[in-house]
Amino acid sequence: MIINKNNMRKTLGLFLCLVVLSSSVLVAACTNTSADKKPLNVIVVLIDDMGYGDLSVYGNPIVKTPNFDLFHNQSISFSNFAVSPTCAPSRCALLTGKHEFLSSVTHTIKPMRNMSLESTTIANLFKTKGYETGLFGKWHLGQSEEYGPWARGFNQTLVVPGDMQNTHYNPKLLKSQVEIKTEGYRTDIIFDEAMNFIEDNKEQPFFCYLATYTPHSPCVVPDKYTEPYNKYTNQMDAVRYKPEFNGMITNVDENLGRLMDKVKTAGLEENTLIVVLGDNGGTFGVDTFNDGRRGVKATVWSGGIRTFSFWKLGKNFNPKETSEMAGHVDILPTLAEFCNLKIPNKTKKQLEGNSLKKLLEGKTNKLNDDRMQVHHVGRWKDPATWSAHKYANACVRWKQYTLVRIEPCRDSNCKTCRMIWEREDGRPMLYTSNKEHHRMTEPGQWELFDLESDPYQSKNIVNKNQDIVKEMSEHYETWWKKVENQLSK
Repeated sequence: MIINKNNMRKTLGLFLCLVVLSSSVLVAACTNTSADKKPLNVIVVLIDDMGYGDLSVYGNPIVKTPNFDLFHNQSISFSNFAVSPTCAPSRCALLTGKHEFLSSVTHTIKPMRNMSLESTTIANLFKTKGYETGLFGKWHLGQSEEYGPWARGFNQTLVVPGDMQNTHYNPKLLKSQVEIKTEGYRTDIIFDEAMNFIEDNKEQPFFCYLATYTPHSPCVVPDKYTEPYNKYTNQMDAVRYKPEFNGMITNVDENLGRLMDKVKTAGLEENTLIVVLGDNGGTFGVDTFNDGRRGVKATVWSGGIRTFSFWKLGKNFNPKETSEMAGHVDILPTLAEFCNLKIPNKTKKQLEGNSLKKLLEGKTNKLNDDRMQVHHVGRWKDPATWSAHKYANACVRWKQYTLVRIEPCRDSNCKTCRMIWEREDGRPMLYTSNKEHHRMTEPGQWELFDLESDPYQSKNIVNKNQDIVKEMSEHYETWWKKVENQLSK
């Protein structure tokens, strides 16, 4: 047999090339981790004063929200998702992953809405990662040079001067700290600017935080949005079916639809994680529909802190509704894990939230059973009186349980506590004619409720579940010690 050495060399060479090529492909396949993929874009949409029950998808009989409903049906939605009882506190906790008191935010007014300069925001983390960051709308956490969003991780900003409600039509706005005159309805303008930001940055990773000022009062909206609701005021009181409030919801719904269309036409739908939620419980809509819950904004009853929360990443999530307990403090750790953001050790130790990534990806149906989250209304007028409000309006959430204690102080200068006493005495109430939304608990006692079997929180089961009460109340006492360390600075 004659062997051609030249042919043998060629064959051997070809074999070695194939081995090397195959090995390279195998290595590439094995190392194709999330870090090698195109970075995700993130959009967080926070709606001001729109409650869980204000959505038609959840049963509201008056308001129609087709774009929210569609987004809900395409997303993973949480039915047991809670935020802070009022505006600025919710924004602080969302951005930092910890209770607002731990960032010294205890109210919506100066100086108690100024977020501690020691706190790291999710925008800081995105910016460090190389993302383009933008805030469009309500900041509400301080607007001086050092406290403003431009100093807290946002490269581009569009806010109202002074962080107040200002005017709905042709408003003066601060665009990256430069005052500009605008024409049109403010909510439309804010969405327009956010969509311009998305278009301008579609070739690079971005974090867009869009926080509306509506449907927070004053309730003002173009007539075309109120027309469908005018007929109801002749049948019921104007607060219950307030056409302007419902009209603002319709306008926000329309703008949400425009935003989703922009993401799709920009070719970003499959690579953009979008989170849509409210900033507190219901307001002017609670007497229309509150999904069978007690409580309104500025209370820790379920109706005051529960909100809608929808999460969508193109078609990567299997749309469903989960009853797992979650909250706004989970947003920072979740986005950080999805986007491989590095959380500084000091910040990591202070986090109170947990990542929802595995739950969203369908890798688990449950979160850790030891998760507890604390909510407190705060809102004491004098910063020095915080220690007198330990149990003024607080609750602890754990799985399906909520432990509530509402003991308002007797200081006549403390408006929030005074309003609770006045409502108990039959005085007119904000947002609602139902004083049960502002009920106090028994003096010196925690009250325990099972939200799965008793969503209205009408059956106090504290006597039958002392072991649960012990764990939850001890968690609160430990948590309050952290608050003392922060607020006593």
